Amino acid sequence: MRFSDAWAAVFLLAAVVLAGLAGCGLGGGSVETDREALVVFYHATGGPQWDNNENWLSNKPLDEWYGVGTDNSGRVALLVIPGGNNLSSPIPPELGNLSNLRVLSLNANQLIGAIPPELGNLSNLEKLFLVFNQLTGPIPPELGNLSSLEWLDISYNQLTGAIPPELGNLSNLRVLSLNGNQLIGAIPPELGNLSNLERLSLGDNQLAGPIPPELSNLSNLVTLNLYRNDGVCVPRSISDWYEGIKYNDGDIYCR
Repeated sequence: MRFSDAWAAVFLLAAVVLAGLAGCGLGGGSVETDREALVVFYHATGGPQWDNNENWLSNKPLDEWYGVGTDNSGRVALLVIPGGNNLSSPIPPELGNLSNLRVLSLNANQLIGAIPPELGNLSNLEKLFLVFNQLTGPIPPELGNLSSLEWLDISYNQLTGAIPPELGNLSNLRVLSLNGNQLIGAIPPELGNLSNLERLSLGDNQLAGPIPPELSNLSNLVTLNLYRNDGVCVPRSISDWYEGIKYNDGDIYCR
């Protein structure tokens, strides 16, 4: 499945406006260290073979590099490479040095390997999209350090292991989507701490057991997807909460 360039452009424009309004000097580093991190990213992900690599490695301002947007100080505020641009190989840990980054979207490419734990250093990150790649290994618990994060979508990869309870620290999170991986074990009760969460999508994994009653603390939840797991069920004790969710998976009560 390919995400259109138009879809990515919408995010690019919105994020540029947001970053421009936000001012400057939010994090450590400099324009030069941002440039260095992008150069590493370009070489690590097969930049010469990208479908579009306009102005990358040139002396032009970073916001003229394809898929890059900057804030008022010239620091990188977003990196949005549309789907199908032929990015490959693992994501380099140096992306964790982009301390002013607010949006990172690398959907629908050919990225492999683990999600680098260094992405947990991006304290200003608000949106992280890594959907439809071939990423493997566990979800790094360091992602729980992303205190500004509002949207985390790492669906449809080959991620394994348990859902890290540290994701329950993401107090600003509105969307958590982990669909279509190979995650195992129980849903951590710490996800019940996500008081702003509106959508929780955990379908098509290998999760098991009753959902923790702590999830009933999610008073803003509108969508809950649990389909195609190994025996995930809803305890009758929280049926009123479950049935109040506008989009749920129907009768999956524990027997």
